[in-house]
Amino acid sequence: MKTLNNGFCILLIIYLFVPLCLMAQNKEITITTSSKEALDFLLKGRDKLENFEEADAAALFEKAIQKDPEFAMAYLYRSQSGGGFNVFRQNLDKAAGLISKVSEGEKYEILYFQALANGDGLKRKEYLDRLLKLFPSDKRVQGLAGIYYYSINDFNNALKHFTKSTELDNKYPPSFNMVGYCQSALNNFKEAEKSFQVYIKLSPKSPNGHDSYAELLLKMGKYDESIVQYKKALELDATFSFSLIGMGNNYIFKGDYEAARKYYQDYFNKTPSSSGKLIAIYWKAISFIYEGKIEKAISIFDEYRAMAEKENQMTNAIMAYANQGFIFSESGNPAEGYKYFGKAFDLIEKTNLQETVKANFNTYSMMWNYYTLTAKGELDKAKAEAEKCKQKVESRKNPDEEMFLNSIFAFFEIRKGNYDKAIEYFAKADTEDPLNWYYNGVACDKKGDKKNAIKLFEKVAKWNVNSLNLALVRNRATVELKK
Repeated sequence: MKTLNNGFCILLIIYLFVPLCLMAQNKEITITTSSKEALDFLLKGRDKLENFEEADAAALFEKAIQKDPEFAMAYLYRSQSGGGFNVFRQNLDKAAGLISKVSEGEKYEILYFQALANGDGLKRKEYLDRLLKLFPSDKRVQGLAGIYYYSINDFNNALKHFTKSTELDNKYPPSFNMVGYCQSALNNFKEAEKSFQVYIKLSPKSPNGHDSYAELLLKMGKYDESIVQYKKALELDATFSFSLIGMGNNYIFKGDYEAARKYYQDYFNKTPSSSGKLIAIYWKAISFIYEGKIEKAISIFDEYRAMAEKENQMTNAIMAYANQGFIFSESGNPAEGYKYFGKAFDLIEKTNLQETVKANFNTYSMMWNYYTLTAKGELDKAKAEAEKCKQKVESRKNPDEEMFLNSIFAFFEIRKGNYDKAIEYFAKADTEDPLNWYYNGVACDKKGDKKNAIKLFEKVAKWNVNSLNLALVRNRATVELKK
């Protein structure tokens, strides 16, 4: 299982207990608390969280908070351990409110995650650099740096930091897990397999090692072997139900969509949280897109939004409309897509969101509007929006927003017939997104570069990492290859 969950990194810290107050040392970040019992609960929860046993981890962090209601790092950890956006944000804000009572290292960790949540890329990098300067020998700080670079697709730098973490402690499982993911992202599958095997050896009772190895096998197209590993994860811990999603994903690529949906439904039935149930509904909707059943996918997203609204998960409800708008737009009905994006905009305005959350959504709303105008062929109107989007995104220095903007700039240039310019923008967009590969292939094909077009379409058609974007273009890439 990846360390990236709903766009946020898992918290990585280390401790040294001193009665009543845990002070920062030069070598490692430490935790400040007035309660030894609270510390004990937090450390046990951290071990669970680093092995992706979120429910158990969350319960332990709650106990730590009960023992010490001013335990900033317990709130920060709790924000990372599931329960949906509201739980995440409430606990992160609580940690930030206690920042005057923590050590220097803890302060920068809290500020790092706050900047991440607020979409402030410049501050996020600034706080990470300070942590690296202050605590270069802290394996978890090196791991946090690795996660940062992994999240922006700089896998070589990510690998450097994760490798440094393993050198600092060659018996620390999480960094071997992420070395495996980096090697996988770099298509060094043999090296990835070695790292996952080390991870499994270091944590023989943890299901996550088998889950991670299963994901590698799935990416390699070894579906039956992947399913075996997912089953091993569940044999080790029947409550590690997210492996059911992985099993469903295998059946997506085996072409058995009914079987895939049975596993997604099984996950829905077994996961105790509303956020987990929303994940199950999401993947069910995606499965219908692969089948070309767009209206069915749209109706499943209606179910998703209804549950999100019932559970007061309003950010999920907003994204349900946005996803519906995107699906319609990419499926040949941009006028209907524009209507659904409009519903997302309306819900953003009506919902009582924190200012920073609303600012994030408003930035994406500008880009969604630009995208849908382009999809509708209203290029003059889209061009008028482009500069506004550029100024807004440049002011925020957020890598995710920058990559997304470059992808829709490329989409616009394809519509204008400027294929070389489109290809230039794709080089600055998300290089791990199959939607970008597909449209890059279209640009290459239109300019007469059949060789690179075929390579890109083949890459899409053979990709085995499930996503909404892949569902929208996998069959289209296959059609292009048959021409």
